[in-house]
Amino acid sequence: MRVQHRMLAVAAALAVTVAACGNGEEVEEVEDVNGVEDTDAAPDEDAEERSLSVWIMQPGSDEVENIITDSVAAFEDEHAGVSVDLQFVPWDAAHDQFVTAIGGGQVPDVAEMGNTWTPEFAEMGGLAAIEGEIDGDYIDAIVDSGLVEGEAYGYPWYAGARAFIYRQDVFDDLGLEVPDTWEELLEVGEVIEAETDLDPINVAGNYVHMLAPMVWHAGGQLAVESDGQWTAAVDSPEGRAAFEMYAELFERGWSPQGAITWSSVDVREAFANEDAAMMIGGGWDLAAAIGNNPELEDKVATALLPAGPGGNQDAFAGGSHFVQFAESDEHELGREFIEFMLQDEQVSTFADAVGFLPGTVSGVEASSAAGDPLYDTFATQIIDHSASYPSTGAWGAIEGNQVFVNAIQQVMQGDLTVDEAVAQVDEQMNEAFGQ
Repeated sequence: MRVQHRMLAVAAALAVTVAACGNGEEVEEVEDVNGVEDTDAAPDEDAEERSLSVWIMQPGSDEVENIITDSVAAFEDEHAGVSVDLQFVPWDAAHDQFVTAIGGGQVPDVAEMGNTWTPEFAEMGGLAAIEGEIDGDYIDAIVDSGLVEGEAYGYPWYAGARAFIYRQDVFDDLGLEVPDTWEELLEVGEVIEAETDLDPINVAGNYVHMLAPMVWHAGGQLAVESDGQWTAAVDSPEGRAAFEMYAELFERGWSPQGAITWSSVDVREAFANEDAAMMIGGGWDLAAAIGNNPELEDKVATALLPAGPGGNQDAFAGGSHFVQFAESDEHELGREFIEFMLQDEQVSTFADAVGFLPGTVSGVEASSAAGDPLYDTFATQIIDHSASYPSTGAWGAIEGNQVFVNAIQQVMQGDLTVDEAVAQVDEQMNEAFGQ
């Protein structure tokens, strides 16, 4: 049975990006899931009673919650006298809740944290640095996203990268080859436009994870770091090439005018509705599209992202870290819990259920996705062709203030030239970097 069938039960939850920032709303009450007991285990009356507080992001699926609570129960079984106070925190409330917890000195011992948040809370002084080397063959980009001044603050839990998704049946009918470069993408798109009623490929004004990596594809960087100070680098020939390509995909009329305000979810829905022949998305997007339109299953295929003029094909490596908090009194026990949750059996079961991949190379290679013709591309993309955004606490503000979104939307609307847009991006990024 293909991996997508196991993923469809939670596909609706996957519209939430793992690196989403808090929205400033009132913090919601967390869901307390204590009370998981193993009635077959014999209590050790001599064991020291200890409690570990753990926050996990709300997965939006009973199936996934049960996987986590079962893992917690197994950990308690192996650690006599230990009880885990497990709470599920809604993603849209999590950022503010972390801020409040750190400010009030009421932190959990261990938490799941979106990997673009980790530097922010590390720089705030709220997280404990990992002592020594992180054991395991973790995916480099996920490790890098949790580094601050050379110190690691996040243990990679799960990861995901976007790839190129296309209608194999359409390509076969038209005798088209999969595009390996931007130039080939435009050529293929022209044929699809001329020969079918489909949009060749949709872009969206609110799709940072499609736009920003294109700066890498062109051979550029989003920002550079020197002596602890980050400086924006989008206002460059490579950055301009990325914005120009994105704008051209829209200006060719390959997306509806309303796509100026679209997000990745809208792109996915258009593909699921068979309105477009190509899209950029994650394995979770593909699973959701097939869930909405099962007939797509035998019509689609995947490939690595088309390379830009720089020859780069990297996707943003999104995912979650396990983190420990500086004010926790249970650092040793917390590390034992994290190591338990990162065991191959635990992490593989969880990652499969949420539609992502394990945070280790060996875990990805052993996953069901790696053995599936349709989903193996996402495994290759995350291992060999992924990168992290600048590992700085300022990145959360850059995303939260929609620096890239505002700029590209103004280009799509005709209110800014590409030169003006990339200059605006750099100015706002440098302001966030404290320059």
